[in-house]
Amino acid sequence: MTNRQGMDEATAEFAGLPYVTELRSAEALSQRVGSAVVPTRIRVKRGRSAIVSWQRKGEGRLGGLQDWGWSAVVTSADKLANIRRRAARAGEPVVVHECSEPRSAGATGSVLLSGSVLADSKLSKEIARGTQSLPGADALEVIRYNPGRRVLLRHTGQTSGEPEFIRIGTRSQQHLVGTAAQWARWGLPTLPVESIGSRGTAVRSPWWGTGDLETHPDLAVAEEVGVIIAELHRHTPTEVVPGFSTSPIGQADEAATVLSQLLPEVSDATQDCVEQLRRRIGTESGTGVGAEAGLDDRAIHGDLSPDQVLVGHSECRIIDLDRAGVGHVGTDLGRWVAACRRRTDAEAETLETGFLDGYRSAGGGEVDVESWAAWAMLITALEPWRACRSDWQQATLQSIGAAQRALTASDSRVS
Repeated sequence: MTNRQGMDEATAEFAGLPYVTELRSAEALSQRVGSAVVPTRIRVKRGRSAIVSWQRKGEGRLGGLQDWGWSAVVTSADKLANIRRRAARAGEPVVVHECSEPRSAGATGSVLLSGSVLADSKLSKEIARGTQSLPGADALEVIRYNPGRRVLLRHTGQTSGEPEFIRIGTRSQQHLVGTAAQWARWGLPTLPVESIGSRGTAVRSPWWGTGDLETHPDLAVAEEVGVIIAELHRHTPTEVVPGFSTSPIGQADEAATVLSQLLPEVSDATQDCVEQLRRRIGTESGTGVGAEAGLDDRAIHGDLSPDQVLVGHSECRIIDLDRAGVGHVGTDLGRWVAACRRRTDAEAETLETGFLDGYRSAGGGEVDVESWAAWAMLITALEPWRACRSDWQQATLQSIGAAQRALTASDSRVS
């Protein structure tokens, strides 16, 4: 058995659905769709459904709404009918590729189908409403697409000629408006966010900078980001606009469970990581035994990494405040360090040490960075699989190994 076959079998067994290995394969998916496409992100509800976003590739492709789409496996007759009904209202085709036999009386079996972004049963109406007032809306470029949840677009207005970000979701985006305004009041560099339309599901921000810190690494900017985040962490929960909130240990426990289902051979290692994290950061974050909930919580970004930092003219703007809210400061530090350590070039250490030096120079509190880095490595270990990478198994094992090494490094520093 080849390694690829083994990974496909692991995926099929984990999902409990037919066709899922095809959704993660550019070659197989292209054959189904009828043109060259590349899968970008998959989401699975075990035994129930799976959906993947894809982008068409080839000469002349501009990345517009018609160049992005989705393919899905559904087992619910009601869900299938809903997808078809909403696509028909939008005037968009949905192609059914294959249907398996029902497994029991009254069941529909599994259905494999595809459609464009505009045939997305949950997003299509919001996209239509969010873009109807935009001049030149037919020239929108897709930046990111998460089926049934959100789409990030680049729009260049015919009047101003200035590009802007357009973000459209199935849920209200007003927390982004409030959080961006709050950061501005605090003097923290981000982009203004403005609502579009009356439903609150679409927002706009100016297009800014020449790229992000991930692709344009810079020691001085990394240090500046550390200073900014230290300033953010000075703000207490009573000052924060209500936003994303979750338990770090709960996230680690959930990640370990899913990883063990997909790769049973890592079960012992991931559970051991969780138990170590429960003893270390559980108490720090107010989730350990006997700890008070919310202990030492502060305002946080929640999803901090170099690719969330736009750069230009020696300045920066921190964006993507989806998970901004209240939490332990280690969340931000751990995520940043983990993102840096996933790099394989010399800039990894530059971005990590620059950020931490800036954070500490600005009075950032003492944090068990290695334990929080281990936490971040664990909760993001499944990302290569979700991103449909062919080397996902190797990348996931490397992430788990990095988490174990960080915990060992934390032990060494304590002793």
